[in-house]
Formats: sequence, C-alpha cells, structure tokens
Amino acid sequence: MYLYSFLMGGLGAFLAMKFGGRIGINDIPNHRSSHEKSIPRGGGVGILIAYISVSLVLSNPVSIWLPALVIALVSLWGGDKHRLSVKERLVIQFGCSMVFLVFLLYSKQVAFSNYLLIVFISVFIVGTSNFYNFMDGIDGIAGITGVVGFSLFSFYNYTFGTDDGYSILCLAMAFSCLGFLCFNIPRAKVFLGDIGSILLGFVFACLVITLSENLVDFMVMTGFLAPFYFDELLTMAVRIKDGDSLVIAHRKHIYQLLVNEMGISHWKVSLAYGFVQAVIGLSIIMIKPMGFKFILFAYLIYSLIFAWFSIIIRKRVIVK
Repeated sequence: MYLYSFLMGGLGAFLAMKFGGRIGINDIPNHRSSHEKSIPRGGGVGILIAYISVSLVLSNPVSIWLPALVIALVSLWGGDKHRLSVKERLVIQFGCSMVFLVFLLYSKQVAFSNYLLIVFISVFIVGTSNFYNFMDGIDGIAGITGVVGFSLFSFYNYTFGTDDGYSILCLAMAFSCLGFLCFNIPRAKVFLGDIGSILLGFVFACLVITLSENLVDFMVMTGFLAPFYFDELLTMAVRIKDGDSLVIAHRKHIYQLLVNEMGISHWKVSLAYGFVQAVIGLSIIMIKPMGFKFILFAYLIYSLIFAWFSIIIRKRVIVK
C-alpha cells in the first residue's frame, strides 16, 4: 500500500508535467511568483488518487474521503483550470467541512450541544486548507511538509491512538507526497496546484479533528503543521498592519523573503521548514504527558522564536 501510494504520487506528478500545458493548467509567473518560467500545475492529482484508494481499501467512512474528493476536484477546476471567486471557493469549502463534521459527530454519538461547535471547527478546517495553499509557493515546501506532517500523524496515532487504520492512511499520504517530490525538488518540473495543496490542508485538519479525543490531542496534532501556521499568521498580521488586502497574492511570507529577497535556494528553505516542523512535532509529542499548560508554554516559546526570526529577516530585506 505504501509503494502504491508512492507510485501514485509520482505518476500523478508525471502526468501533470507531461499534459498540464495541453489542458491549460500551467502556472504563468508574475511579479509575485518565486519561479521564472511556466510550470504545469495539478501534480497533486496522484496524491488525491492515493488518498481515495487507501481510504476505500481500509473501509474508512465515506465522510472521511468524499468531502476531500469534492473539495480537491473543485480546486482543480476552480483554482488550477479556471478561477472561481474567493466567496465561491469559501462556500464550497465550508460546505464540505460541515458535511464532514456532521457525519463525524453523528458517528461518535455526541451530545447535541456539540453540534454548536461545527461553525468554529469549520473555520479551523477551511483556514488550514487555505494556509497550506498559501504556503505552497516554492519548490518542495508543500511536499516536504506533507511527508513530515503525515509521518508525525502516523507515529502519534500508532503510539497513542486506538485505530491503526488511520496510522496506515497517514503514512500512505506521506509516501504519496514523497512520490510527488521526485518531480518537485530540487527544481520543480510540476507544482501541486490547488488540487494538491487544498487537499493536503483539508485532510490534515480533518484528521486532527477525527483523531482528537480531547483538547490535549488537538493541541499536539495541530503542532505537526506549526511552521505553516506561524509563518501564515505572522504574515497576515504584517499585511494587516501595512493595510494590504488579505485576498491578493503576495510574497511577504518568510519563506518567500528567504528565497526571493535573500537568494537562498528553494530546496534549502524547504528542508529547513521540514526540519523545524519535525523538531516541534516530536518535542510536543514528548511533553504531552506533562499536560496542557506545558504544551501551551512550548508553543509560546516556539512562536516567539519564529516571530524574532521573522523580525530579523524583514529588517534585512526590502519587500517588493
């Protein structure tokens, strides 16, 4: 199953690389881009196929894979091929999130009062989906983050969880991302596209909710994507301070400044993000037995370090 996922991840990237231009899903560079030539998008289709296939083999509930399938296909059509408006995308994303949550809560037979949390949890799912998409801006970063993040999921669920099927699913996702990376690093021949990045963020958030038995679980697993959350939230704060629109493309993320303004190679920055992600994720898992307060304190320290690093980088470069 892991070999199959690896091959699907690579095959999807290969097919998008060969035929993406013919079907009009090329990424045309502009002044906000971190690449200089037209490169096909849609390479995440193989990751989607692997996710759906493994979910079916494991007999996972339809609610865990059908909303992901819908949101990925809509992202391909409305993000990679055409351009749906922000409002249209958000309506679809929130709709898929709520469908997933209603069926999940029903399957767990929770009290009716818990259904009141659906709106708030949907914001987390949709936010994570778009954060992952926004952070997919240089070669390798989204794929490496997928490998590390889903591997951490698998390890955590195998250690503390009760359903080994999700451990298998997460590791299969990691292998599919690894297969995609064969065509995306050190120099990208194909991009994930919205079909891949939105999918990975959506699946990540849904797994956090599915596997969380309590607030501590939620806090721990959210940390598996910590560098993306830190970079995106800090960048949003900077853009709000500068009076920028949050829906217009930009290159003010820290990873973009490191690559575009400081001239560091894409693969080096991507590997650095993956290394930091692994360190944070493993350290949070280790301190889980200490409880919520220690986890929160650790996140505070990590966020302050990232903010300090962000300030240093922003002072050294001139954002165009």
